[in-house]
Order: sequence, then C-alpha cells, then structure tokens
Amino acid sequence: MDEANRRNEGAAAAQPWTTAQLPAAKERRQLTVSRSLDLQSVENCRDLGGILTKDGRVVRAGNLIRSAALHRASGKDLETLNNLGLKTVIDLRMKGEREAARDRLLVGWNIVKQPVFTENGRTKLAQLKGILVNPGTYILRLYPTMLTTPRAVDCWKHMFRSLIDQPGGYLWHCTQGKDRTGVAAALVLASLGVDDETIKADYLETNEYMPQEVPKSVVRMERFLGWRADMDIDQFLEARPANFEALQRTVAQYGGFQGYLSEVVGLDDSDFSVLRDFYTVDRHSARFTATERDGILTNRTPDGLLRG
Repeated sequence: MDEANRRNEGAAAAQPWTTAQLPAAKERRQLTVSRSLDLQSVENCRDLGGILTKDGRVVRAGNLIRSAALHRASGKDLETLNNLGLKTVIDLRMKGEREAARDRLLVGWNIVKQPVFTENGRTKLAQLKGILVNPGTYILRLYPTMLTTPRAVDCWKHMFRSLIDQPGGYLWHCTQGKDRTGVAAALVLASLGVDDETIKADYLETNEYMPQEVPKSVVRMERFLGWRADMDIDQFLEARPANFEALQRTVAQYGGFQGYLSEVVGLDDSDFSVLRDFYTVDRHSARFTATERDGILTNRTPDGLLRG
C-alpha cells in the first residue's frame, strides 16, 4: 500500500465513534450493560452483574468485574471490592507495565499474572514501529491477535480454567480497562450466553468511564509522530465499534464467540454448564429485570440474588 492510501486508511479509522453508531438510546436502555462501581481512585471499574443472557437468566452480581489498573486504588476502593466478595485479580498486563504501576491489593486476594501479549524487551520499539507503519489502525490491527496468537490463546485458557475450577469473585484488568479487558469481558459474557449486541454495547460503554489521563507510553509516542499525532493518539483513548467488529470477523470462522471458546480455548458442554450455573442466576429468582439496576450491589444476598 502506498503512503497516500495508508494515510487515508488511517484517517478513516481514526474518526471518533458517535452515538449514531450505537443502538438508539431507547434500545440501549433495554440492553443492560455493566454497572460502574464508582470507586474513588479506580476508573472504568464495572460489575457485569445484571446483564441478561439469551435464555433469560442474568449474570450474578459482584462476581465478574472488569477494570482499569488498581495501582491507585484507595483503601475505600479495596474495601468496596472486598465486600463484593472479590477473591482473585487477573492482571492482563505485561511485566514492564505491572512494574511501572503495581496493583494495590489486599492480603488474601489471589493474583494471577496472565499477559495477553508476548513478553519481550522490544515491546515499545515494536509498538512505535506498528504505529508508524499502520497510522491510525495500530490498535484495530491488534484485536484479531488478541484471539489468535499462542500467547493470547494460552491466556484465555488459563483464565477460563480458573473461572471454572475455582468459581468465585473475579476482577480482570489491563491498563485502561479497554482493549485486553474488553476482549476478556466479551469472551466471558459469550460463555454465559449473552448475545453479541449486548456484548458490543458493554464494550462501547468503556467510553463512558475511560481514564481521562493519557498513558505515559502514549505521550512518549506522540513526540515521534509529528503531524499524525492526533490521528494516532485517539485510537488509544477510544473503544471503537470497528475494534469489536474485528473480533467478530475473527471468530466468524468458528461460528461466533462460543464456537471460538469451544474450538480454540477448549471449553466443552460441561464447562459451559459450570460457568452458567455459577455466574448466572434465574431472572425471576433474582427478581431482576433489564431496567431494575439501582441497588443491585447494595441490596443483594451472599449468593448474588436480590433481597425480597
């Protein structure tokens, strides 16, 4: 591809998403997506509890939490997460990221270090090269790799084995809670029987809660990008419909996300049953509907059901 076409492609991909690309407001209200925990010092931290599955069940509250990094978590934040029953934190970042922003955790929590991307000493150089070679589409092009590389597949295999073999309260995160965390959330929701439209709506909900601070790595890159800076930096700060659609295209050869989980991650019928039996509850038993969101965290019993 020549430079002129590359620039045009990058400019098109870098256009910010708009509400017109989302379901209409009325339709979105019917799609119950993850609920912000409104923590003091941790942004984009959301509970998947309450999301409806295709068979009419709902995701159990307090057990599946997606988040940005926990390195700035306050004592109150940690207390809130602990009170929800959090037991295991899955860190999807690479070693350098973990060391630069170490999570604040409580004694007794399990920490699982499971990077999505391959660890090596050339990561920053490769990232910069990728941005320069593929202006405006670097992040978009990463999405299929988060499902196909051996490192990524191994990550999801380990994550699901934990969810299945040691069911309980989980939180997973990367740096901003957008890309790697978003892929993890998509796979988890798909495993529970949530439809693609709702999964996509949850992915795009990240734009409501993304950390406002530009990552230091992005600031460093901007110094090298000159006239293409705005176009390239935006892709790090937005969850775009095109990113999710790239995931859908990648799993299409398996018949969708559930087919991918079966054929690539290796889940069988008994695994899906365990996941759904523990992490979802009967909609009527939970006395929960798609529009009844308030109080789900403060008015629930230990098993995740709502009080009468």
